[in-house]
Amino acid sequence: EWPLRPGFQKLGDLASAKHYAQQFQNQTKDLANLKGIYKQRKGIPPYRYEGCRFPILKCCPDLSDREAEVVIVRCLNIPVPQGWKPDDLKVYATWEFTIQDKVQKGQTKCCKGGINPDIFEQFRVDIGDRSARSFARAIKRGNLKVTVFFERGFLKKPGEVGVATVKLTDWENLAEVHEAAPLLDGRRQTQSKVEVKLRIREPVGGAQCEFADMKWLVIGKSASAPSNPQPTLSVPKKGRGGPSPTNRRRQ
Repeated sequence: EWPLRPGFQKLGDLASAKHYAQQFQNQTKDLANLKGIYKQRKGIPPYRYEGCRFPILKCCPDLSDREAEVVIVRCLNIPVPQGWKPDDLKVYATWEFTIQDKVQKGQTKCCKGGINPDIFEQFRVDIGDRSARSFARAIKRGNLKVTVFFERGFLKKPGEVGVATVKLTDWENLAEVHEAAPLLDGRRQTQSKVEVKLRIREPVGGAQCEFADMKWLVIGKSASAPSNPQPTLSVPKKGRGGPSPTNRRRQ
């Protein structure tokens, strides 16, 4: 989810970007006028509330078409070895990202934070040509494997907590997959989990656009007149400029 004007601009829909840029300017002027009225103690101007519908874009424009982002957020409920205190734990994670028979690897730094250490490290990975017909099949076979370790001490081999696997199939409909995947010790399920995010520029099926109904404040002389049926704002089609409502300020 990201701001409308730069969002449409980065998707190449310049007509929609221009429409919401003008709307932002109008709302900024309304806010400045309202602050001036308040300072001069001129009383409350005419106003009313209207219901409006605005688009919410579910995309990640900071990523290119050929890259994705792997985010290791945190570990949850890491077991404490016998005789240790939770504050003694030093945890890190390694990851393997597999897509189109290509394996990319990485490792986080070592973190302290008790049994729920926050890691939050981001890694960019190459996903190849997503316009190829084989890409949809590749995400069904691809996955992310995360292995969590804890340090035992100087010159001692790290202890393995478990391995978690996250599938890439949700990229068909989502730009961001956010999941707390269970850690497995072999085939045995543990009580621990690792929280990860997998981000792609836009879903394989195309950019998502959802709509949210919001209550907006309308300021101006027109507010004293009988109100019309509640207006609805939608995403303007490419090549067409949508209506430019003025004197609107979100409550």
